[in-house]
Amino acid sequence: MDQSICMDMLKPMDKFRTKQYLLFGIIIGFVYSLVEYAIRRAIQDPQAILPLIIRSVATAVLIAITLATFEAFFKKRFLQRTFLYLVIIRTFAYTMVITLWLTIVNGFWQMISGQHSFSKGIIYYLQDETYVINLVSIFFIMLVVLTITQINGLHRKGELMSFILGRYHQPKEVSRAFAFIDLKDSTSIAEKLGHYKFGLFLKDYYSDLTEAIWISQAEIYQYVGDEIILSWPENKGFENHNIIRCMQQMKTTIASKRKHYLQKFGFFPQFRTGVHHGTVLVTWVGEIKKEIVYVGDVLNTAARIREDCKRLHCDLLVSEEIAKQLSTGNGFLLKFQEEIIPRGKEHKVKLFSVEEINA
Repeated sequence: MDQSICMDMLKPMDKFRTKQYLLFGIIIGFVYSLVEYAIRRAIQDPQAILPLIIRSVATAVLIAITLATFEAFFKKRFLQRTFLYLVIIRTFAYTMVITLWLTIVNGFWQMISGQHSFSKGIIYYLQDETYVINLVSIFFIMLVVLTITQINGLHRKGELMSFILGRYHQPKEVSRAFAFIDLKDSTSIAEKLGHYKFGLFLKDYYSDLTEAIWISQAEIYQYVGDEIILSWPENKGFENHNIIRCMQQMKTTIASKRKHYLQKFGFFPQFRTGVHHGTVLVTWVGEIKKEIVYVGDVLNTAARIREDCKRLHCDLLVSEEIAKQLSTGNGFLLKFQEEIIPRGKEHKVKLFSVEEINA
């Protein structure tokens, strides 16, 4: 496997996560300083607001950078781990990191304020009841937060928050792009591998596609057997050619792991993709199991385009509506294939293949 390809792919995601952690840390640190300032004034122990803000924000930034580094370093080890394992390991790790930086910063604070030396400041903090309260509070807060985070992973991006806020409880029209990605020769592979090993094959395959999906800001709409359906809000799909970028990155990632698949399964996953966009209806459905669904001709057309990939010997086909939003010369070339009337449809659709330009 080409390690350089994997590292190049991981960098954008890790950088973005680090920025998220930093931003979150700065906000939390600032808010915490204001709360502490208000509490100290209430108990007749006022302190200057600026030093409090500097101390709190600096601590939060140090914690954020350390946690982001921790997540990046252990990223591969966390893949495909159980729910309980991830929650417990992360809870203990996050608690240790936060407590460590709180202890160090308190030591420096005691030294700067002239109350104690750095080492005595740390000892003073560790012996104070505040340390025990912070330790227990941090542990249980992290346990709750990380549990909710893991549960949120069972839903599509933003779905849990949409449910809480009551979005889409009434049908609403939105403009979105959809990509239907179908595994080639899946029936033949399943027959030769058997159900259990084919399940492991799919698990690895879907796991390896995750980075490209995340980097291109795609949302996983559905897994349907050996098919995955991705979706983008219109603005995100065409921004930086995310739709095409996603498919290219998927292809690069899978190609870098070809040896792994051949050694483990004897087969190498390849896929075909049909892409279309337009207006769809989005709403919540179900009572026993609630789910956000998209309804409209756009999905049916995207599925039909994916079916035409095999007939036209193309790995990636897009509709004219997609092609109009893309500018060639960004590592790919659009080629008109044909104009068809998809099965069960009345209107014609022009199909374009997307081919990579070799540097």
